[in-house]
Amino acid sequence: MKILLRLISIFIIIGLIGVIAEFIYNIPSNSFNAFRYYTLYGGGERCLEKLKEYSNEFTSLGTLKNGKCKIKNAVEISSYKETQISSKYTLSCPTALKIGKYFKEIKANYVEDMGTNNCRTISGSNIMSEHSYGTAIDLSKINNASVKTDWNKNTEKGKLLSNASKVACKYFSNIITPSSDAAHHDHFHFDNGYGRKCF
Repeated sequence: MKILLRLISIFIIIGLIGVIAEFIYNIPSNSFNAFRYYTLYGGGERCLEKLKEYSNEFTSLGTLKNGKCKIKNAVEISSYKETQISSKYTLSCPTALKIGKYFKEIKANYVEDMGTNNCRTISGSNIMSEHSYGTAIDLSKINNASVKTDWNKNTEKGKLLSNASKVACKYFSNIITPSSDAAHHDHFHFDNGYGRKCF
């Protein structure tokens, strides 16, 4: 009898978790989008001072507004001390700092990106992408390794990319690679939003 009661209790708990998860997932997108901005943290003078350890070329932009999108404590990065970047980054200061630490750890001399700030929704959704908040970056090349052509290969370039994706787990909450889905066949997506963690 006790075993039956325990099993019933477990099924009830699992059912409640499922209901809660379904509710959270289906929160009206406008409410979630408004709420997300207020959950962003860090920044300010302390972050800017720390960022100087990794970049000599950045500009503080304050709160950056682009239509309905806002980046809290935005910075524009022109370069990192040890890493040449293919374009300027517009990011929240905490994310810019994490990227600087990440590039240093993986010894990235040169990276090519497919974008940082972009005021848009997630594909197939009304929820704003983390790119809208300056908390995401898409990388297509690291040093001489191309995500599109070298990912998942047993070569030096393939190993470099594999290591880069693993190290990213220390700095970002979502790591999406070509192994995650077809939409990311040619780049890594890293962000600091809610979600799937590492693959």
